Amino acid sequence: MMTRRKRHVRAYASVFLLILVLFSLPACRHRPPKDERTYPDTPPWNAPLLNKPSGPAAEFNKKLGRGINLGNALEAPSIGEWGVVLEAEYFRMIKEKGFSSVRIPIRWSAYAEKDPLYTIRQEFFEDHVDWAIEEALNNGLCAIINFHHYEEIFEDPYGEWDRFLAMWKQVAERYQDEEKYPVDRLVFEILNEPHGELTAKIWNELLKDALEVIRETNPNRMVMIGTAEWGGIGGLSKLEFPKDDENLILTVHFYSPFEFTHQNASWVSGSGAWKGTRWTGSFFEKRMLIDELYPVYYYSCTNNIPVNIGEFGAFEEANMGDRAHWTEFCSRLFEEYGFSWNYWEFCSGFGIYEPKGKKFRDELVNALISDSTDVLRLGEPPATGKEMLTNGDFSAGYDGWSYGAWESPYRANFEVVNNELVVDVITIDVDNPRGWTIQLLQGDIKLEKGREYLLSFEAWSDHPRSFSAGIEAVITQPGKGTEYLSYGGASIFVTPEKRRFYILGKAAEDVGTGRISFSFGSELGRVYLDNISLKGVLD
Repeated sequence: MMTRRKRHVRAYASVFLLILVLFSLPACRHRPPKDERTYPDTPPWNAPLLNKPSGPAAEFNKKLGRGINLGNALEAPSIGEWGVVLEAEYFRMIKEKGFSSVRIPIRWSAYAEKDPLYTIRQEFFEDHVDWAIEEALNNGLCAIINFHHYEEIFEDPYGEWDRFLAMWKQVAERYQDEEKYPVDRLVFEILNEPHGELTAKIWNELLKDALEVIRETNPNRMVMIGTAEWGGIGGLSKLEFPKDDENLILTVHFYSPFEFTHQNASWVSGSGAWKGTRWTGSFFEKRMLIDELYPVYYYSCTNNIPVNIGEFGAFEEANMGDRAHWTEFCSRLFEEYGFSWNYWEFCSGFGIYEPKGKKFRDELVNALISDSTDVLRLGEPPATGKEMLTNGDFSAGYDGWSYGAWESPYRANFEVVNNELVVDVITIDVDNPRGWTIQLLQGDIKLEKGREYLLSFEAWSDHPRSFSAGIEAVITQPGKGTEYLSYGGASIFVTPEKRRFYILGKAAEDVGTGRISFSFGSELGRVYLDNISLKGVLD
């Protein structure tokens, strides 16, 4: 969850890739033939025609539909500490506005003993969680409850392992009555945003143990499983989603572009520099979000796994008109892909409701509940200026470029073949992969404060995978060291089909040390790049 008190990691290394084993596509070592087909610069806005998930979980996911997070309440360190105390009328108002579900984040670890038997306080159950679930159900809403802000397990997963499972055992047993808590109305989400020492590898072990505990008393209940690395799309490639359980839903969070959604957020270091970042729904802004979400859609359809977007939202420091536009576009795009969603959140910094004035922020509400899909139209691409890069087509070999693997044990081969760059990632740290350890760079680029720039390139691969790319600046100050500033970036999902990708960035200051970067160290495999371009966007 994105809370005002939570430290969030900026994840350009947030990778959009799909689990390679599940894709069942071979990681060939030979170079695929160059595709001679004509590739349009812009694909249609709508999702490609793939078979969307079917089965019990997919049908239930449709029922979840459009939802709201009741954030900053039960997941606060103590009730009311973050300024939100749930009221019975909130559930009624949410239903009346046309929403179908509520996600109720819960910090169970703050109300459970730290020694065996790890007992959760009875009064917390009765006065808060039981009450919230029953208010949701009585108002015709589906309810999602999770384990949220379990900070201890992110610092010491093995030390908290037994406590986590013991708490889940208590929660599952308390809500096992299918008549009182119908399996098509109450959902369990195992853990919000695993990160830190709870790596993807360890998370895969823990989620299976937790699911086994839940299934002992709730064999038919819908369970949501999220990704490691803060719950974003980047952790999807490393997630080992359980098989042979038809009552599971994948949940991911979406806050892109981060510089817009988290501008001037107190818990995000450096976000003050993003203040004033706009999202106007331009051609390339929409195109970027479509590209970023496509891997989730592809994964969902390929593996018959329904998807819930558990969190998305833009912080109150952004322009309200832009927030509404972004929110409407994301909501309709999720629905086009067949995803259910839960907006973050009801009545705090991202919220749709102002509790002091007792009024809704109608711009956000209308954006969320609109049935029009007009917002999905891309429109016309803007004009751009002169080329700013050297040798973007690699016709002069490596001229203008620097590249390498910066840290052991990472290894990669870079080779220009037929005026295309081939990057073959050979060795990475599989337990803690870091994208920046293998990079392609071009620097010393002059960027103007407030100017918007468009980075575009063609990319494909030997198998479905991802890497990150972005527009940056390198700032060195005497006595302060070197700082790497991001002006815009994204994870890029590639397949053996050549496609053109776009990234927008806006410089926060005048610099002569701007650069573009491509980071490949998060995953093994081969990537191909060609026709890389950087141009200023003209007004």
